[in-house]
Amino acid sequence: MQEVERCPLCDSTRLAPHGACTRTERTLHFAQVRCRDCDLLISQPQASLDEMDRYYREVYYQEVWTDPDAVWAENSAAYRRCELPLLKRLWAKWPPPARGEAVEIGCGYGAFLGALTDEGFAVQGCDPSPHSIEECHNRGLDVQVGKIPQAPFEAQSFDLAASLHVIEHLADPQALADELVRLVRPGGLVAVITDNGWYSQAGWARLQARLRGRVPPFHTSTDHTFVFRAKHLQQMLVKAGCDRVRVNAFHRRPRRESLHWRLYKGTFRTLDRWLGQGEYLAAVGRRSAA
Repeated sequence: MQEVERCPLCDSTRLAPHGACTRTERTLHFAQVRCRDCDLLISQPQASLDEMDRYYREVYYQEVWTDPDAVWAENSAAYRRCELPLLKRLWAKWPPPARGEAVEIGCGYGAFLGALTDEGFAVQGCDPSPHSIEECHNRGLDVQVGKIPQAPFEAQSFDLAASLHVIEHLADPQALADELVRLVRPGGLVAVITDNGWYSQAGWARLQARLRGRVPPFHTSTDHTFVFRAKHLQQMLVKAGCDRVRVNAFHRRPRRESLHWRLYKGTFRTLDRWLGQGEYLAAVGRRSAA
């Protein structure tokens, strides 16, 4: 483990305790701080680069997400129902070409690549896990093992470069934003989806813990190195070379809910929409044509 002294996005040293959890053998990170200047949530201490590399190559899919068929089915349905329609609304004013070329960095079991294929894209992908890549090959997808960043693709080769639920796992999130922009042609699009830092802790649990003089519980996944807000995604994509960026918060609405749950959750979803918040963030940027 290694200590973080500065916020990687704003360079502030004002880091305040934010969350903690019980450490287990499969816990990559177990405590969190918040940058008091930009609100970025940062795992502190952080796993080393070697520990992260081993975790995502040998543990993440083999021990955490162990059922590729179930993950494929659930994510395929969710991506078609939630993420893909939202991305299409975000890029509506500057859409990718019909039958364009797309790449996904951190493709996992390939569910989003399948959704893009159904939209008419010619797709490629990469992931650091040989296990997940083998499962993608079994589904006929054109993918390969590759580090993130440093993806094994030529610069300016695609119309769309996407990375879903990956940027929060990395030691250098700006490097991924730079990589996505590098991969698309001038005028091409990059898409990032990640957890929303606004939802990182339940307010009541945070208040209870602080009244007792304790650090609140760690509510985000313990393998998330960072948790972002919309302004962070905007900042990183602009810095990477995008001249247009749109960010939207959203909830992943399940296919089936009881009437009680629908009314209960529906109330809060309506409030979140009014506040412009949600459990996840989707960002689309257009690479500058200059």
